[in-house]
Amino acid sequence: MSEMQRKRDKEKKKTEPVDVLGTVLDEVTKEPSTSKSPDLEQISAEVSRSSPILSSVQSKSTSAVQIPPISTTTEPVAVPKLQPGTVDPRVKPVLPAWVGKPWRWMVPEDLQLKQQWLTTWGEFMLDFARVLNFHILDLQEVALVYPFQNPLIKKKLTLPQLVLISEYLIEIERASWWDDEKTRLRVYWKTLKSHADELFHYAFQHGYDMVTAFDIVKMKQSWSTLPPADIRMLMKIMVESKRASWADSERKTIEFHYA
Repeated sequence: MSEMQRKRDKEKKKTEPVDVLGTVLDEVTKEPSTSKSPDLEQISAEVSRSSPILSSVQSKSTSAVQIPPISTTTEPVAVPKLQPGTVDPRVKPVLPAWVGKPWRWMVPEDLQLKQQWLTTWGEFMLDFARVLNFHILDLQEVALVYPFQNPLIKKKLTLPQLVLISEYLIEIERASWWDDEKTRLRVYWKTLKSHADELFHYAFQHGYDMVTAFDIVKMKQSWSTLPPADIRMLMKIMVESKRASWADSERKTIEFHYA
């Protein structure tokens, strides 16, 4: 190559722009070097050990999110569980003065005294259910808790005695059997009309225009744990009393009338 040609090539290189972007791309896309790079799994494990919270978040992000199905049904009715051998703090204020009298655990033979015995135990059973907000009592569970079972005086009501008291409450229309085996008792410590009155005032105070049975359950008030049939009855009571009307053809939603 002539000396003149070499000079022209040298001048051309000085005037050509430097391709910085091309250089960077070449650097990024070139084959990885043979030097050992950090193990990503090892780094992840180290991070997990040093940060449990980050580990939890990372685990959730890499696993499929399980979304539970949304259910709007209130069936079946869940009977609250009682703890054997315990006294619920809510029950203490309604414990009767005779709770330490052993003779209260024996059914009198005299008819008049027997009636008083039934009345006394029946009233306490309603109070017991009211303060715990139970609408259904499982007699087999009730038999295991204080004061129906009173270890202090070594006395307890038998299941037949509890059935006897339950039948008295049914007779005075304060209860009904929830099952054919007569082990569960639906107790009416407040009438459905009273529940309906309270629900109406609650809806007014909290700005409800319309509600479904599911909305009533979500309110988490004394009426919210009523059996589904009774919740529907509350809605019917308000419609019949002109305080509400059905908002749909299927009669699942009511619209309140406050004026």
